[in-house]
Amino acid sequence: MKNLIIVGAGGFGREIYNMATQCDGYNSDFIVKGFLDDNVNALAKFNDYPAVLSSLDNYELCSDDIFSCAIGNVDVKKKIVQKILHKKGEFISLIHPSVSISKTVEMGIGCIIFQNASIGCDSQIGDHVLIQNSAVVGHDVKIGDYSRLDSFVVTVGGCIVENEVTIHTSAVINKRIRVKKRATVGALSFVVRNVKEQSTVYGNPAMVLKTGE
Repeated sequence: MKNLIIVGAGGFGREIYNMATQCDGYNSDFIVKGFLDDNVNALAKFNDYPAVLSSLDNYELCSDDIFSCAIGNVDVKKKIVQKILHKKGEFISLIHPSVSISKTVEMGIGCIIFQNASIGCDSQIGDHVLIQNSAVVGHDVKIGDYSRLDSFVVTVGGCIVENEVTIHTSAVINKRIRVKKRATVGALSFVVRNVKEQSTVYGNPAMVLKTGE
């Protein structure tokens, strides 16, 4: 039996805890040991959650620990994940049982996929990807490491989302579009042109708000 530790005890961490208790393997392959957070009192006002064990820096890893990172910001998440990996920590992917996922999907480690998402055939999901509830990943789509798809995002067949991309709520990435590394797509946007590295786009059709550095 593995002990799942959730890194981050804010609202997102509480969401991941509740989803984890619904995932396949809970109470058979793993239990939730607790949270890591710099604020050890993060859950003081809440009931029915495991304890905040300590900060990440002060935690001594155990051989049966596995981790899930409850950090929404992709840059901060990457730093925390790499710190845990440097300590030889292991990550688990959490996939809600309501997710529709093709048997031909390739998926990396440490992914989090919330309720009612749909992952189409022959798509490729990288490491530590976050896919929020009711998002759609079309057939043959590629999602890079650490990227984040918020609720109701649609990535249409054949598009490519590179590493560390953030796509906010209800945005649509059109067929065969490429969103390059560390770009951001604003909520409700319809992306019909390739998005440059580190740039921010928004609107219908999506226009550039901020160019890459």
